[in-house]
Amino acid sequence: MQCLCCSGEHRQARNGSLANRPSWRMLLAALVASLQTVAVHADYFPSVNAKETWQRPLMQPWDPLRALKTSITVSWTPAWNPWTSVDRYELQARRPGGDPLRLADLESLRYREADVEDETWPGDDEWTTWKTVYVGVGRAFTLQVPDLTAHAAQFRVRACGDPASLAGPGPSEVGCSAWSPIQTAHTILSAPKDKINFIVRGTGMNAPTYTHIEVNRQVIYRRRDETGLVLAVFRRLDFSLQWLRTYDTHRNRTAALEMATHLRHFNASYFVVVASTIAWEWQAPRSLVQTMEFCGAYHFGQWSHIFAEQVHYHSNTSDLQQTSSQQEFGHPYAFVGIPGIGSGMGWESLMYNTGHYLAKTVKTQEAIVRGIAYFDYVARIFRLQDVTATKALFYAKAQPPLPETLHNPTPARKKPEIDLFSIASMQPAYTPYVGTLRAHITKVLEANGTVEPYNFAFVLTTDARIFKVDPRPRSWWLTELEKLWGGPSMRFWAHNQSMLYFGKTDDQRSCARFVTYTHLQADPQSCGPDFEDCCASIDQPELPIVECGIGVSPTLCRGAEIEMANCTGQIGITNKTHQDKWPCPFWVIDWES
Repeated sequence: MQCLCCSGEHRQARNGSLANRPSWRMLLAALVASLQTVAVHADYFPSVNAKETWQRPLMQPWDPLRALKTSITVSWTPAWNPWTSVDRYELQARRPGGDPLRLADLESLRYREADVEDETWPGDDEWTTWKTVYVGVGRAFTLQVPDLTAHAAQFRVRACGDPASLAGPGPSEVGCSAWSPIQTAHTILSAPKDKINFIVRGTGMNAPTYTHIEVNRQVIYRRRDETGLVLAVFRRLDFSLQWLRTYDTHRNRTAALEMATHLRHFNASYFVVVASTIAWEWQAPRSLVQTMEFCGAYHFGQWSHIFAEQVHYHSNTSDLQQTSSQQEFGHPYAFVGIPGIGSGMGWESLMYNTGHYLAKTVKTQEAIVRGIAYFDYVARIFRLQDVTATKALFYAKAQPPLPETLHNPTPARKKPEIDLFSIASMQPAYTPYVGTLRAHITKVLEANGTVEPYNFAFVLTTDARIFKVDPRPRSWWLTELEKLWGGPSMRFWAHNQSMLYFGKTDDQRSCARFVTYTHLQADPQSCGPDFEDCCASIDQPELPIVECGIGVSPTLCRGAEIEMANCTGQIGITNKTHQDKWPCPFWVIDWES
């Protein structure tokens, strides 16, 4: 019986556990359901860092139309974050550090005046520290800049989220987006200052006219009474004239050396402008050549070799020393360069020294350099653009002018045939044509036939001693000299020395000694006021032999214009802004330190 009872209790316990099986099933089902709920919650609300899901704002493309003289306006695209809303935008700005020409000093001149293509130039160290200039929800801002301080500015922007707008319990913090790429903008100047035009014109001896330097439609130099090279130096920061002087490099070697010394005072923050007036080659030493090449010249040095530094021996049959092709002097020359830019990298104009006989209206080519200078707001300097320089093909490509042209009027039938058996370098490639009255006055004097006391002319004598007088009217009895020099000459019969025709002797003509002898040494400086020291009748009406532009001394002109900026500054040059920032009364940009 006891065993039966025990077995009954065991059976009852087993039946009880069976009775509790549904509750265990329910617990298992609940556990499975809870796990599925956690998985679904994790799918919809993952654990993320909202700071890493920002789509940063971008600066809108900038155009100078968004700027004024005292303000810069920038805008940017909206930022986005899937887990939060934008609470604010933070805009920062900075400007170039250091003195105004600091970035210009960091430039390389290897690529002439090409824009810098490296977007990282000049580096963060050359800018001021970032400064927050705007915080808000707007996406546009105008930065105010003091007047007369034209400069560039860089901007960057980022967005920051609102912690109260977190979407769901997953994101833990919102933070701010990354900074946008840096955008460079700048203020603008007025149109007459942002881009300016300039022209430089050099003249020569055989076609004298005004040497002319003009910037922004304002004449800096316009004269025709000096000899040598005109040097004008402009600062690239504001295109202000810093130096203006004429050096007589044609007759004074000391002046040429002084020009080289003065040029060496300037660096790449300046434009160097050189223009010839009358003649300049004879005393140009090698030191001046090297200095000009340092500033970008190339053709300047060939005349130093030909004229200035050593003796050459001219030959009619050979040209081993290469002097026949460049004989004479007074070549028109104009040059614009930058100290340190390197030989051949400047803008150089060189023309023929052609001269024509009594050419009042026929003007040979002048050396001209013209172009546009535009202001670079980042480097804060003017750069040159669209520069055009005239250059004779003979100096540019070794291509001499063709026969029967302006610079080589020799008839084509007189062109010498090519000698295939001679040395090519011994043949002169081109002999300049100089047909001016100054070059041929000796022949004109001799052709007049007025050798004292036998002034014979307009009479033919046959072998039978028969005399034939010119049958034309007496008013037509004029030689070339008499047309130019005040009328007919005194004429006599050859057989008895009696008078044939009444006229003037050479001593009775105006400026007799000047025309015969001293005109070769005459210039506007040596002839004194109104040319009294040479001849008071120079450039008077009805006397072409001493007329301005075509006479025996074509550079002597009455009433010649003299326009020249008055520069009283010293040659002390500095890159920094200083009190004497404008030593000459010309500048383009007004600025404040």
